[in-house]
Amino acid sequence: MKLERITLCAIAIALSACTQNKQAQNTNFSKQPTESVANWEGCMVSAYLFQEDGRALPENSLELIEEFETLIEHDLGSVMWYPTFADNFPTKECKALKEKNIIPHLTWELFFPDSVAYNTMPLEDTYSLIDQVLNGNHDAYIEQFALDAKEYSDEVLIRFLHEFNGNWYLWGGKKNGAENGGPQKVVAVWKYVVDKFRAVGADNVKWIWNPHGPSIDIVADEWNNIANYWPGDAYVDWIGMDAYNWYPKDPWGGTRPYRDFDNCFRTLYDACTELGDQPIMIAEFGTPEFEYEGQNKALWIQDAFDKIKNDYTRIKLFVWFQINKELDWRVNSSDAALLKFKEGIKDPYFSAMKGVK
Repeated sequence: MKLERITLCAIAIALSACTQNKQAQNTNFSKQPTESVANWEGCMVSAYLFQEDGRALPENSLELIEEFETLIEHDLGSVMWYPTFADNFPTKECKALKEKNIIPHLTWELFFPDSVAYNTMPLEDTYSLIDQVLNGNHDAYIEQFALDAKEYSDEVLIRFLHEFNGNWYLWGGKKNGAENGGPQKVVAVWKYVVDKFRAVGADNVKWIWNPHGPSIDIVADEWNNIANYWPGDAYVDWIGMDAYNWYPKDPWGGTRPYRDFDNCFRTLYDACTELGDQPIMIAEFGTPEFEYEGQNKALWIQDAFDKIKNDYTRIKLFVWFQINKELDWRVNSSDAALLKFKEGIKDPYFSAMKGVK
């Protein structure tokens, strides 16, 4: 009987191992998360700096970066820009940043700017590019982008399908089915693209999954809850967050509520921390000059850095939106704002980081 039990046990173990082997073979390339990221103390200072077409770094990009570092009296750990599906992987630009010990951050936008007038145009509230990707129409382009990223070999951040819960972008849930499967379609294209990178071994790419915070331009219905867009731990290296204080009005004539840092990020941050253990970044934020019940831009900035350090400790990187676009988001829109920005990042919490030269 003892021998029989041992034999049966051995058979069971062998069958279990065989089953596990088969399951492993059938698993897609994204079963396991990639190596740890954000392995530095404190919070990295980063920015988007390029006023003109953000699809590529301008020829004088390194000069612009150095000018901004001089302005804020602080080095940047990462720099972000906005290539689209009409652009190749920016190997040359990434190498130039790497030489300055700056991590490239690509917000890779799923549209073709030469065929679409603007990437937020309604197109009757629907857009077919996500379907085109899922149907394999752009496989050759995506795979080449992935191979070039792999050949670059150093760490690169890619923020794909950003602000997917908003009403504006062509790749968002609202314009790809809304309550009729919009979030699920966004998840499907996210996994599809990430799997293609993992399939060629482009593990140096770190993926940023990035919802937007409170806005009057976001559908508040349950179908648009950010949890419905979560692709799973294995598909996300960073969780990103975007939000702005637009007060008192936008450039199109609409009035906007005042939003302090907590109003921009508290609810979103709490929701994100429940989804995964990944490090969190603020991938875009800013405020124009304003006056509201004793508050202004300088005090808003001061409060933001205080909150990041003390109340939002999973934020390991922030990207300030340093351009005068819809509104003047720049840290130097006034002397007072610039002073508070510089004072805030002098705290060692914002300098004990990867990327300091």
